[in-house]
Amino acid sequence: MARIRPTLHGSQLGGGNLSFEEKVVLAGRTGYPAVDFNLAEAHAYGDNAKVRHLLDANGVVPGTIGGVVRAGVFSPEEEFATALEHVHALAADVVALGGSTTGGGISRFAAMPKAEAWPIAVERLKRMDAALDGTGVRIGLEFLGCPVYKPETITHWTSRGETHPFIQSLAETNEILHEVKSRNVGITLDSYHWYGSDGTIAQIRETPGAWITLLHINDGKSDVARHDLHDFDRIMPGEGNFPLADWLSAISHTGFDGFVALEVLGPRMAGVAPEAYAAAGLDCLRPIYAKAGLSLT
Repeated sequence: MARIRPTLHGSQLGGGNLSFEEKVVLAGRTGYPAVDFNLAEAHAYGDNAKVRHLLDANGVVPGTIGGVVRAGVFSPEEEFATALEHVHALAADVVALGGSTTGGGISRFAAMPKAEAWPIAVERLKRMDAALDGTGVRIGLEFLGCPVYKPETITHWTSRGETHPFIQSLAETNEILHEVKSRNVGITLDSYHWYGSDGTIAQIRETPGAWITLLHINDGKSDVARHDLHDFDRIMPGEGNFPLADWLSAISHTGFDGFVALEVLGPRMAGVAPEAYAAAGLDCLRPIYAKAGLSLT
């Protein structure tokens, strides 16, 4: 039976002050079946056998392991090609650690009009998909659909000439994956970006479950209009007006079997100790799961 299990996310760790070992221990101690991390921190801790022993000793598995595809869709060609050359070896490490998913992003803006950028992205994604073939690892690309961002984020995009709207919704992400005929490239579906881009439950139900690779869950303030949601002003699931039970239920009906991570960016949980944050994450999910007819375990 398909399950949606919680994984301890890096945003719950108080600014990243915990070591890799402390993070894994915290996940196990607070009842998370999984923990998110990246290959760099795992490699810094030790070889694959040592990392696997730590995970097993604490009763957790990898949720998502970052760092397999180390280039973006619109990175310079040499950088992109070099990144793909390393995919098989890095994916082998992910599998050796018990993982099967990695994450990435897809551009909200491009440096050229969408009609020109689209075929370039399709070609790059086809190559990425081919590079992951046979590895046992899928990548979830996160679209950014939230309408409002921090000034420094906007500056980062504009400094690179990325001023033309590109992929900003689940519908557009599905469209490009259909064109790619993707097998290994999927979606990181974040409830904030889904809701902020006028996403619908029907769109989720139309998404192949095999394409939904990772989930991020959060909520938005009830007194903020949908088109005014700020990416860095999220609140805990259940505190706002997102239809999260329906969201989870729809995802479950696609056949998705994987992990959901709490990602509450902004001041709402700033300064909360990692242990308390971890516990609060599970506490807020329980009533949502119950309403969706799902189990946390």
